[in-house]
Amino acid sequence: MEYEDKKYILKKLMQDALTEEERIALQSSRRVTKEMERQWNNAPDAVGSDCPDEPSIWRNICREVWSHGEGQKVVFYKIYSMVASILLVLGVAGTAYFALQDRANVPMYVVSSGIQNMESVSLPDGTTVQMGPGSRLTYPASFSGKTREITLTGQAFFDVAKNREKPFIVHTEDMSVEALGTAFELFSYDMENKIEAILLNGKIKVSVADKKTNKMREYLVSPNEKILMDRQSGKITKQIVDADKYTAWRKQKMLSFENEKLSMIIPRLEQWYGRKVMCQKDLADKYRFTFKVRDESLEKILMLIQLSSPLKYKEVEDGNYSLTR
Repeated sequence: MEYEDKKYILKKLMQDALTEEERIALQSSRRVTKEMERQWNNAPDAVGSDCPDEPSIWRNICREVWSHGEGQKVVFYKIYSMVASILLVLGVAGTAYFALQDRANVPMYVVSSGIQNMESVSLPDGTTVQMGPGSRLTYPASFSGKTREITLTGQAFFDVAKNREKPFIVHTEDMSVEALGTAFELFSYDMENKIEAILLNGKIKVSVADKKTNKMREYLVSPNEKILMDRQSGKITKQIVDADKYTAWRKQKMLSFENEKLSMIIPRLEQWYGRKVMCQKDLADKYRFTFKVRDESLEKILMLIQLSSPLKYKEVEDGNYSLTR
């Protein structure tokens, strides 16, 4: 596989979005297969050792699989994910973000949650993170500088450890959120057109690059406020919400909606199930629903929406659905 193909395939793997042809191609890769077998054969027996030398395994994978032609410094990390078998994850996990530069020579970690899966993470400073489905968090093994900076793709709730001397900053593709000691949620998936930041308590400062001038715009957010950014237009809006109910999924470990607009519900259903649900904007903004999602199928959820509203659902292709009136 070419360099760009590697990044594309791995990104889809961690989002559980590989097609059957791509999965077969990945598993049949001679280099990946050979390295997976070698790591498996050299791994310590589980009975004989409860603490395998994980750093050595990561270093070997990175050196053997990606040592041909890239000339990049490799950073080490670990992935928690339900999206693939253990062998497949071990075989390719060392490839993620190998192009990132570790300026301080501090090991980097990546935590990834799979479809219909949530992960809890404790950061080195004591901050706790509840990750939503299909999300990815990148953070250093220690916060040694003047700030505590991490990167998020997806959805996560942060309960930030207080440290006024070292601000906590979360970076997404189009937005950065700075906090001292506070609790807030970020919703920022690569495939979604909008980014949301919801503040439960404390204060946060949201920084966004202006699409026209490329200058940074800053917004202060108070408790029970949601700031919403449209990626295409760059438009920023603020709304008053019940942040505790809005972020209730973090406590219940399931999707929970209470009198929420369909426009808010659909993106979260899409990430939970790994499927697309098409719906006109005017309809998605008009109807509100209250329900919880545990282990029900997407079709069952859409059927309940159909039974309780004038909307009709149908399967379109590749397991995706549409909602129409």
